[in-house]
Amino acid sequence: MPHVRFAMLAASLALLSACQGEAPPAADASAAPEPAAQAAPVAPAVAGMDPAKLANPCLLDAKAVGDALGFAVEKAEPKTMGAMSGCNYQGANASLRLNLIAHDPAYFDKATQMTRASRPGDKRDLPGDGDKAWIQQEGSRAPILHYYRQNVEVELLALGVGGDSKAIEAALLKLPRVP
Repeated sequence: MPHVRFAMLAASLALLSACQGEAPPAADASAAPEPAAQAAPVAPAVAGMDPAKLANPCLLDAKAVGDALGFAVEKAEPKTMGAMSGCNYQGANASLRLNLIAHDPAYFDKATQMTRASRPGDKRDLPGDGDKAWIQQEGSRAPILHYYRQNVEVELLALGVGGDSKAIEAALLKLPRVP
Protein backbone atom coordinates (compact mmCIF):
# COMPACT_ATOMS: atom_id res chain seq x y z
CA MET A 1 0.00 0.00 0.00
CA PRO A 2 2.86 2.48 0.66
CA HIS A 3 3.93 2.01 -2.98
CA VAL A 4 0.49 3.12 -4.21
CA ARG A 5 0.60 6.26 -2.01
CA PHE A 6 4.12 7.05 -3.22
CA ALA A 7 3.07 6.62 -6.87
CA MET A 8 0.06 8.91 -6.35
CA LEU A 9 2.26 11.53 -4.67
CA ALA A 10 4.85 11.31 -7.46
CA ALA A 11 2.15 11.72 -10.11
CA SER A 12 0.68 14.74 -8.29
CA LEU A 13 4.09 16.38 -8.03
CA ALA A 14 4.78 15.74 -11.74
CA LEU A 15 1.45 17.31 -12.69
CA LEU A 16 2.11 20.31 -10.45
CA SER A 17 5.58 20.76 -11.97
CA ALA A 18 4.16 20.59 -15.49
CA CYS A 19 1.54 23.23 -14.69
CA GLN A 20 4.00 25.72 -13.24
CA GLY A 21 5.17 26.82 -16.68
CA GLU A 22 1.67 27.59 -17.98
CA ALA A 23 0.13 31.05 -17.87
CA PRO A 24 -2.67 31.43 -15.35
CA PRO A 25 -6.18 31.32 -16.80
CA ALA A 26 -7.73 34.69 -17.74
CA ALA A 27 -9.79 36.25 -14.98
CA ASP A 28 -13.52 35.88 -15.38
CA ALA A 29 -15.38 39.02 -14.37
CA SER A 30 -18.30 36.92 -13.10
CA ALA A 31 -16.07 34.76 -10.91
CA ALA A 32 -16.10 35.23 -7.15
CA PRO A 33 -13.41 37.50 -5.74
CA GLU A 34 -10.15 35.86 -4.71
CA PRO A 35 -9.89 34.93 -1.04
CA ALA A 36 -7.65 37.06 1.17
CA ALA A 37 -3.96 36.34 0.96
CA GLN A 38 -2.92 33.21 2.78
CA ALA A 39 -1.53 33.61 6.27
CA ALA A 40 2.22 33.67 6.61
CA PRO A 41 3.81 30.33 7.47
CA VAL A 42 4.01 29.55 11.16
CA ALA A 43 7.36 30.60 12.60
CA PRO A 44 9.32 27.87 14.38
CA ALA A 45 8.76 27.83 18.14
CA VAL A 46 12.17 26.21 18.64
CA ALA A 47 15.23 25.47 16.55
CA GLY A 48 15.15 22.20 14.64
CA MET A 49 17.74 19.60 15.60
CA ASP A 50 19.96 18.03 12.96
CA PRO A 51 18.37 14.57 12.43
CA ALA A 52 21.88 13.06 12.23
CA LYS A 53 22.16 13.58 15.99
CA LEU A 54 19.36 11.03 16.42
CA ALA A 55 20.64 8.44 13.92
CA ASN A 56 21.91 6.29 16.78
CA PRO A 57 19.41 6.75 19.61
CA CYS A 58 21.63 4.97 22.18
CA LEU A 59 23.07 8.31 23.26
CA LEU A 60 23.66 7.48 26.94
CA ASP A 61 26.75 5.62 28.09
CA ALA A 62 25.66 2.14 29.26
CA LYS A 63 28.02 2.24 32.25
CA ALA A 64 26.62 5.62 33.36
CA VAL A 65 23.08 4.20 33.15
CA GLY A 66 24.05 1.16 35.22
CA ASP A 67 25.95 3.24 37.80
CA ALA A 68 23.09 5.70 38.24
CA LEU A 69 20.31 3.11 38.47
CA GLY A 70 22.18 0.28 40.22
CA PHE A 71 22.15 -2.49 37.64
CA ALA A 72 24.61 -3.84 35.09
CA VAL A 73 23.56 -2.98 31.54
CA GLU A 74 24.05 -6.11 29.44
CA LYS A 75 23.07 -4.51 26.14
CA ALA A 76 21.94 -1.21 24.70
CA GLU A 77 19.53 -1.83 21.85
CA PRO A 78 18.08 0.83 19.53
CA LYS A 79 14.30 0.66 19.08
CA THR A 80 11.94 2.58 16.83
CA MET A 81 8.18 2.86 17.28
CA GLY A 82 6.63 4.96 14.56
CA ALA A 83 8.02 8.50 14.77
CA MET A 84 9.63 7.78 18.13
CA SER A 85 13.15 6.43 18.32
CA GLY A 86 14.90 5.30 21.42
CA CYS A 87 17.18 2.88 23.15
CA ASN A 88 16.56 0.11 25.63
CA TYR A 89 19.37 -0.30 28.18
CA GLN A 90 18.71 -3.85 29.35
CA GLY A 91 20.03 -5.54 32.47
CA ALA A 92 19.17 -8.94 33.94
CA ASN A 93 16.11 -7.70 35.88
CA ALA A 94 15.89 -3.99 35.14
CA SER A 95 16.06 -1.61 32.20
CA LEU A 96 16.00 2.01 31.19
CA ARG A 97 14.09 3.15 28.15
CA LEU A 98 15.25 6.37 26.46
CA ASN A 99 12.59 7.77 24.09
CA LEU A 100 13.32 10.55 21.59
CA ILE A 101 10.32 12.16 19.92
CA ALA A 102 11.15 14.79 17.29
CA HIS A 103 8.36 17.28 16.60
CA ASP A 104 7.94 19.85 13.82
CA PRO A 105 9.69 22.94 15.25
CA ALA A 106 6.77 25.20 14.29
CA TYR A 107 4.33 23.16 16.35
CA PHE A 108 6.64 22.04 19.16
CA ASP A 109 4.86 23.89 21.98
CA LYS A 110 1.45 22.57 20.97
CA ALA A 111 2.77 19.01 20.48
CA THR A 112 4.47 18.90 23.88
CA GLN A 113 1.41 20.36 25.60
CA MET A 114 -0.72 17.62 24.03
CA THR A 115 1.79 14.95 25.07
CA ARG A 116 1.85 16.19 28.64
CA ALA A 117 -1.94 16.41 28.83
CA SER A 118 -2.28 12.82 27.59
CA ARG A 119 0.11 11.33 30.17
CA PRO A 120 -1.56 9.77 33.21
CA GLY A 121 -0.72 10.49 36.83
CA ASP A 122 0.66 13.49 38.64
CA LYS A 123 2.98 15.86 36.81
CA ARG A 124 5.47 18.11 38.54
CA ASP A 125 7.79 20.69 36.95
CA LEU A 126 11.40 20.90 38.10
CA PRO A 127 11.73 24.64 38.83
CA GLY A 128 14.65 26.40 37.18
CA ASP A 129 15.51 23.47 34.91
CA GLY A 130 17.04 24.69 31.63
CA ASP A 131 15.40 21.85 29.66
CA LYS A 132 11.94 22.46 31.19
CA ALA A 133 12.11 19.03 32.83
CA TRP A 134 9.13 17.52 34.58
CA ILE A 135 8.36 14.33 36.45
CA GLN A 136 5.39 12.10 35.72
CA GLN A 137 4.32 9.87 38.61
CA GLU A 138 1.52 7.36 38.26
CA GLY A 139 0.64 5.63 41.50
CA SER A 140 3.38 3.31 42.75
CA ARG A 141 5.14 3.06 39.39
CA ALA A 142 8.64 4.45 38.94
CA PRO A 143 8.74 8.14 38.02
CA ILE A 144 9.33 9.13 34.40
CA LEU A 145 11.62 12.06 33.59
CA HIS A 146 10.62 14.27 30.64
CA TYR A 147 12.62 17.16 29.18
CA TYR A 148 13.09 19.06 25.92
CA ARG A 149 16.09 19.70 23.70
CA GLN A 150 15.38 21.97 20.72
CA ASN A 151 12.50 20.18 18.92
CA VAL A 152 13.09 16.82 20.62
CA GLU A 153 11.02 15.57 23.53
CA VAL A 154 12.99 13.16 25.73
CA GLU A 155 11.56 10.55 28.12
CA LEU A 156 13.47 8.33 30.55
CA LEU A 157 11.55 5.34 31.94
CA ALA A 158 13.14 3.06 34.53
CA LEU A 159 11.60 -0.42 34.59
CA GLY A 160 12.21 -3.00 37.33
CA VAL A 161 14.60 -0.70 39.16
CA GLY A 162 14.47 -1.12 42.93
CA GLY A 163 14.10 1.73 45.39
CA ASP A 164 11.55 4.34 46.25
CA SER A 165 10.31 6.97 43.82
CA LYS A 166 12.57 9.74 45.17
CA ALA A 167 15.69 7.55 44.78
CA ILE A 168 14.74 6.61 41.21
CA GLU A 169 13.99 10.24 40.38
CA ALA A 170 17.39 11.29 41.77
CA ALA A 171 19.08 8.56 39.69
CA LEU A 172 17.33 9.71 36.50
CA LEU A 173 18.39 13.29 37.20
CA LYS A 174 22.05 12.17 37.55
CA LEU A 175 22.16 10.96 33.95
CA PRO A 176 23.59 13.35 31.38
CA ARG A 177 21.00 15.14 29.23
CA VAL A 178 20.85 14.08 25.60
CA PRO A 179 20.80 14.76 22.66
